[in-house]
Amino acid sequence: MAFRFFSSKYITDFTTELSNKQSVIIALETIEKLKWYVDSFHDEKSIIIAFTRFSWRSWREEIIITINNGTINIESKCVESQLTDFGKNKKNVSQFISTFNTIKEKLSISDIEHKITELENNLKSAIEID
Repeated sequence: MAFRFFSSKYITDFTTELSNKQSVIIALETIEKLKWYVDSFHDEKSIIIAFTRFSWRSWREEIIITINNGTINIESKCVESQLTDFGKNKKNVSQFISTFNTIKEKLSISDIEHKITELENNLKSAIEID
């Protein structure tokens, strides 16, 4: 008799008509709205790695968002020694997509472009400091 644990990760993708930079801005806004935190951001590859907060229901999940020409791939997976997620990873992905779409509808293209400029300036400043 085989013993099987529930999945400890969930992966899906969705499409958007936005550019990579526009999608990155909305993804970062989504992460902030969900009260997750960004661990790393790879501008050239349009990859964001974030983590959920530790709670009594979760030991944290790692969220990997990859943006490529209108397709956003999102993966939520358990970290530490968590063997099962009890549906938390699928919920994280669903919340991300729903919140992303809500923010996308609320922000104008000029708002997004302004935020892109701010992000690029912040990245340039960070590079100059190093």
